[in-house]
Amino acid sequence: MGIRTRTVLALLMVFSLDVQSGDDAERQVFVGGLIYSMDDVATRHTAMVVEGNRIVYLGDDSGAMAWARDQSDVLSLDGKSVFPGFIDTHIHIMDTLPLMDGAMLSPSQSADEVLASLKQHVINNPDQNPVLGAGFLARAFGINGPTAAQLDEIVSDKPALIIDEGGHTAWVNSKALAMAGISQSTPDPVPGAHFFQRDEEGVPTGWLVEGAAIDPVATVLNLVSKEVLQTKAPDFFEKMSAVGLTAAFDAGMIDTEEVGREVALALAQEQRLPVRVVASLYVNRPSDLIDSVENLRELNKRYDHPFFEVNTLKLSLDGTVEAKTAVTLEPYSIPEGHRATPLLPPSEMTGTVIEAAGRNIDLHLHAIGDGAVKAALDAIEAARTTHPDTLSRFTICHIEVVDSQDIPRFAALNVVGQTTPTWFEYDYLALEYLGRARFQQLYPIASIRRQGAKITLGSDYPVTWIGEDALNPMFNIEMAVTRQQAGNRDYPIQAKISERLSVDQAIRAHTIDAAWQLGLEDDIGSLELNKLADFVILDEDPYAVPIYDLHRIQVNRTYSDGRLVYERRP
Repeated sequence: MGIRTRTVLALLMVFSLDVQSGDDAERQVFVGGLIYSMDDVATRHTAMVVEGNRIVYLGDDSGAMAWARDQSDVLSLDGKSVFPGFIDTHIHIMDTLPLMDGAMLSPSQSADEVLASLKQHVINNPDQNPVLGAGFLARAFGINGPTAAQLDEIVSDKPALIIDEGGHTAWVNSKALAMAGISQSTPDPVPGAHFFQRDEEGVPTGWLVEGAAIDPVATVLNLVSKEVLQTKAPDFFEKMSAVGLTAAFDAGMIDTEEVGREVALALAQEQRLPVRVVASLYVNRPSDLIDSVENLRELNKRYDHPFFEVNTLKLSLDGTVEAKTAVTLEPYSIPEGHRATPLLPPSEMTGTVIEAAGRNIDLHLHAIGDGAVKAALDAIEAARTTHPDTLSRFTICHIEVVDSQDIPRFAALNVVGQTTPTWFEYDYLALEYLGRARFQQLYPIASIRRQGAKITLGSDYPVTWIGEDALNPMFNIEMAVTRQQAGNRDYPIQAKISERLSVDQAIRAHTIDAAWQLGLEDDIGSLELNKLADFVILDEDPYAVPIYDLHRIQVNRTYSDGRLVYERRP
């Protein structure tokens, strides 16, 4: 589907349902369950009939059995709960693939533990070249991050590239620096925003801050190839199906770019994608802003498939708190007086947002710090003032720190607040860097929702604090409800406790509200007549289990477009 043509096409698809239905269409009659529609009035049913890829009946068992042509059509739900397929509203699918064989590190590890894990990874994978990894916390190595010399002690004969837990910095060894030609005389790509951390003599230390500083290494190491992506994609999509994901917003193919888009489209055309992917054009440096709107329009023409389309402009306004690149209204507490430089100049960024709104293009704005959140809201307000009839949908993602004065603006400007609750473990680093007052402003999602705006949830995978579990929506749902480590009622509560969501609100943030963010609410996100048959069967009812057991709920089956794409085996 093209930019802002979804509603018309959805109506045409519904209209054609009666023509396509009939004895030739595959019919599946599901009975004996607890089916949560997630519609506006929270309707529940015991039975559902799917014909082809559409829902044609919702009601009780006797009504559903009238649709059965013979017993082979009937599937008993055995009292299990059924929900719309989960939607990940912020993930980097294709960029995950090259890292799947890398070392899986954790931000909870100390520097010594990170080094030990990497050493063991090198021993276990002697043929890996370059050595890859992800998930460490740079702050574990001190305020100035890790060094190439530390990584050289583990691997010096071949290049190594280790991505931090936030995805905004990387750690490389001396071999990788040399191969990329990064030396004392190499200028920073975007001074103050994308740069090489340096020692007192100006020599790059091996810690690369933001994408333009990482790109030279990623390019010379040739991390991305069509063969690698084609090989890794099936396994990763199976992992997504196994946790009940049937749709996702790819928030930027930062490394894989055109190769990633080509592989994803080919999989969609071959009917090998079990997940509907809405993708974006990622922009995080000033030079890329210039033609970004027109570039996205061209991509949308080429990539416009029901299971893979590129229709959203993703602008990265700042970095992360832990990388000290999150833009704040007041200076950091530590390093005292530090101010981060916006990745995109505010005036040029605002101009691009206004231009995109004039073309009815959806926007997804990365904003971690309260300064970046305010800049994003200001740009959206300018776009709505300039183009009051725009059909664009606006999302601000992450919203880690939000000034209290900006909370009502999400609803006033009809802006989606998107975030990742698996990050909601008690954030000692944010407390250290930002101070207690701003610490009390972290992730105010319940307040934003109470004001009338939509909140949606996503994994930001492979950017994760908890490893592969971060891909599982049930972890997100539980941690949105508790604001604590999954399953640990004794863990400190991430302030403020009043920002906890209810179970229902958290599920909606992964289903119907998530579908609205993607512009797909006419077709998916709730179980209603004539909608596409994307749904999951869970082994337990999220509304009935203790909240600290939510993350333990498993997916028994996942259906995408009426097709069974995952079944859990004993």
